[in-house]
Amino acid sequence: MSPFAKKLPFKFTETHAAAVLLIFHAVGVIGLSSSFRSLILPLSSFNLLLSFSILLAFHPRYNLRFWIFAITSFIVGFGAEWIGVHTGWLFGNYDYGTALGWKLDGIPVIIGINWLMLSIVCGELSASFLKNNYVRAIIGAVLMTCLDYLIEPVAINLGFWHWFGANIPLSNYFGWFIIALPLQFLYQWSRSGNNPLAKWLFLSQVLFFIVLQIL
Repeated sequence: MSPFAKKLPFKFTETHAAAVLLIFHAVGVIGLSSSFRSLILPLSSFNLLLSFSILLAFHPRYNLRFWIFAITSFIVGFGAEWIGVHTGWLFGNYDYGTALGWKLDGIPVIIGINWLMLSIVCGELSASFLKNNYVRAIIGAVLMTCLDYLIEPVAINLGFWHWFGANIPLSNYFGWFIIALPLQFLYQWSRSGNNPLAKWLFLSQVLFFIVLQIL
């Protein structure tokens, strides 16, 4: 547990945090599948921020390497999306809707946080069963790309973003892997211990998007 979680005026264990993640994602599924969808949709960025905050609360150590990774991941992720939206390079031709909140030059700011969050989650997951940092980085990038594959149809249906074309281009997934790979190498370089919430957040996200695809 990070120093932040230890300073809370109440006991907040991994079990509590995992329960919060699963419950909030379950509430999101129910709300987005109901007649209250238009009311729940604007809360998507809040749910992402809550998930990210809980993940950070269990980060083992905040040192210089972590901050270098975190700031770089946000800037690279946000910058890649800016290039994608304004030029069509990297991912293909697409644009963002209004559901993800405040935008900076057409890009929701929360997207930079999402890149950072997924980099941590997938980096931790690969580190949990692999020893070599190079292999961890490659598998982490693959996991990030697979998550995007899972997210895409749901995000389009919810109006998070839309593609200018009938299908999602393969360049999107290739671009995701290319951007994710150096971020994963950077995360493994910065990693200072285990974050037990990563696996729960990964599970919550996977279940969230799978169930919404089915419903």
